[in-house]
Amino acid sequence: MAILHRTRTLPALMPRYVERFRCLGPTCEDTCCASWPIHIDKKTYKAYRQDSAPELGNILSKSLVRTDHRLGSIAYAVILPQGEEQKCPVMQDGLCGVHKDLGETYISDLCFTYPRLSRQFQGQLEHTMTLSCPEAARLALLAEDAMEFVETRVAVREPMVQELALHPHISPELMNEMRIFCLNLLRTRELELWQRLALLGVFCENLAAYCTAGRHAELPALLAQFIDLIERGDLLASLNQIQPNRAAQAQVFATLWAAKGFETRSAFQQGQIRTISAGLGANEYGQVDGAALVAAYGQGLARLEALLADAPYLLENYLANEMFIHFFPFSAADAFNSYLHLVARFGLLRFLMAARCNAGAEPSISDLVSIVHVHCRRFQHDSTYTQRTHDSLHESGWASLDKLYSLLRT
Repeated sequence: MAILHRTRTLPALMPRYVERFRCLGPTCEDTCCASWPIHIDKKTYKAYRQDSAPELGNILSKSLVRTDHRLGSIAYAVILPQGEEQKCPVMQDGLCGVHKDLGETYISDLCFTYPRLSRQFQGQLEHTMTLSCPEAARLALLAEDAMEFVETRVAVREPMVQELALHPHISPELMNEMRIFCLNLLRTRELELWQRLALLGVFCENLAAYCTAGRHAELPALLAQFIDLIERGDLLASLNQIQPNRAAQAQVFATLWAAKGFETRSAFQQGQIRTISAGLGANEYGQVDGAALVAAYGQGLARLEALLADAPYLLENYLANEMFIHFFPFSAADAFNSYLHLVARFGLLRFLMAARCNAGAEPSISDLVSIVHVHCRRFQHDSTYTQRTHDSLHESGWASLDKLYSLLRT
C-alpha cells in the first residue's frame, strides 16, 4: 500500500508528560473512537473511496459521508458512529481497522494527531495535549514534573500544525516573555492557588488596558513592574481581604454546567454525570433547590481540599496545560478575556470536582482525574459553549475582576 500521509520529524518544545504519552488502545476507559463523530480530511476521504481494503469497503461505503463543517478540509467528511455507545464502525476488537488493514498513513489527520496539538510560533514548534484523553490527563495532572518543558523530536503532519499569527504591536520576544511570566506566576507555590490566579487577573486587566489605549511601547515596563510587585508581595495584602462567596460559586457554575445539557452516548461519561448530580443533591429529574446546592457544594469543597493533599499539583498542572495550549494570555480578543475564559474553565472544573467528592463512597485521586477528562471532553471541545459561557458571564455582570475574585477564593 502506498504512503498516503507523510510526516516530518522535527524538534518540538513540550511539557514532559507529552513525551511520556502512549495511547492505551483497547484498554482505554473512554475511547476517542466513540461517542463523537470521526472527522475525515479531504485527502483521506478520497483515498477511502478509492483504496479501501475489502474488509473495510462495505463499512466505509455506508458510514462515510460528506459534511459541511467549519473546520474545512480537516473535517471534509465524517464517519458516522454506530451502536448504543456510538463507536466508530471500523473498530475491530478495540483497535482501528484502518490502521490494521491499510496502515498508519491512511488514518485521518485528526485521528493520527489526537490528543496532540502542534503549532509554530516564530520558527519554534510547540507540542501539547488536550486532557480530554484519559491517559493524557493522568500523565499531566499527577506528576510534579509533568509541566516542566523539554525539547524532543516528534512526528507531525504539516496540515495539523497551526501557524500562529504575530501580534501587530507586540514583538514575538515580548509575547514569549509574558507567556513565561504568567506560567511562572502560576507556579509560585509560596502563594495559594487562588492568590496566583488573582494576581494573574490584575496583570491581564492591566495588559488589556494598555493595549486598548495604544500604550504598547510601555509594556516592557509594565511587565517589569509586575515582576517587582510580586517579588515584594505588595499586592497580597489587598487580595487577602477578598472574602469567598460559595453561594455565588455554586449558582454560577451550576448554571454553566446545566447549560451544556446531560446527553451523551458514552457510558463512562453518563456514569460521571449521574455521580455529579448525586453529589449536588439532585432528585431523579436532575433538579436541586438553591440552598441544598450551596450546602452540597460547601461539603464537597471541604472533602476536595483534603483529597488534593495527596495530589498537590493537580489543579496547578491543569491550569498550566490550559495556558500553554491556548497561548495565554493571547488566546482571546484581549488578555482580560483570555483570563476570563481560564477562570471560567477552572471554576467549573472545581465545582464538578466538589460535587464528585460529595457523592457516595470515598472519592479517589483517580476519580478527580476522570472529572478533568470528562470536563475537557464535554466542555472544552465545544467552541460554541466557550462563547456562550463568555456571553453569559458578561451579560450577568460576573465578568469584572472584583466579581471573578469572589468566584476564586473558597
